[in-house]
Amino acid sequence: MAGLRAGLACPRSGQEERTRYRTLYVRPTDNRPSEPPGTIKVALTRPVYAPDMPSEQSTATAAPSRPARRSRAPRGSLNPDLILEHALRLLDERGLEAFSMRALAEDLGVGTMALYTYFRGKDELFRAARDRVLAGYTPPSTEGSWDQRLRAACVAVHDLFTGRPAVLRLLAESTANDDFLDAATSAMDRMLALLREGGLGREDAARAYGTLSRFTIGSALREIRVCARPEALELFRSRIAALPPERFPVLADLAPELLLSTENGREQYEYGLDLILCGIRDLASRSA
Repeated sequence: MAGLRAGLACPRSGQEERTRYRTLYVRPTDNRPSEPPGTIKVALTRPVYAPDMPSEQSTATAAPSRPARRSRAPRGSLNPDLILEHALRLLDERGLEAFSMRALAEDLGVGTMALYTYFRGKDELFRAARDRVLAGYTPPSTEGSWDQRLRAACVAVHDLFTGRPAVLRLLAESTANDDFLDAATSAMDRMLALLREGGLGREDAARAYGTLSRFTIGSALREIRVCARPEALELFRSRIAALPPERFPVLADLAPELLLSTENGREQYEYGLDLILCGIRDLASRSA
């Protein structure tokens, strides 16, 4: 036999590619007396792929795609404003219970301890978030009578809170000594000034403000907890429908109207606000 013999295909185990090996026939020569005639050596060469054999790159199993990660904060760009921006968005997306400093750090693409450089803990961060939202309050137009401007101011506060459900809950659950009240001073002062402009005395102005403030915050809370949640509305409907007419004749009779007032939180708030303002105007006229 002379020259090269046909290559033998040798399969490899697992998912590795097939590799061809070449066998070489060595003629007996005088220079290699130690090798008996007809010795066959097998030399391992680099893999040789047949035209119909796919390469390793084409047969490799594609790695499962990872979920897209939020963009990381550029190095050196972390600051209180950026942290609060991400914190408010997470509070709106996940709610108060699911919020954590660790989740916020992951969203920013930084280590958790980096947040404590700017805020000593979650409570301090929450106070700053409340301040930021309340500071965004824009007083409405100064046109119109004192009661028209007072109404517009209350509606603006209601809209501000219903637009930030988690922050509204933080506000409602805070104590009177929390320093977030500094951010609400402008709106409070404006409303008190309008009540005094309308002719209310000192005590009446303070009590009227408290009534408007509590009604506005309470209505906003109900709107985000009931009116904006389909499952809560459905539960309310089922309870009203299950009332026995013989025991609750008026409730059963007014069920459609009750449902309508519950489903439309903004209209219900404005209706109640107008009732309160009617009483305040009457009180102001008697105080003059």
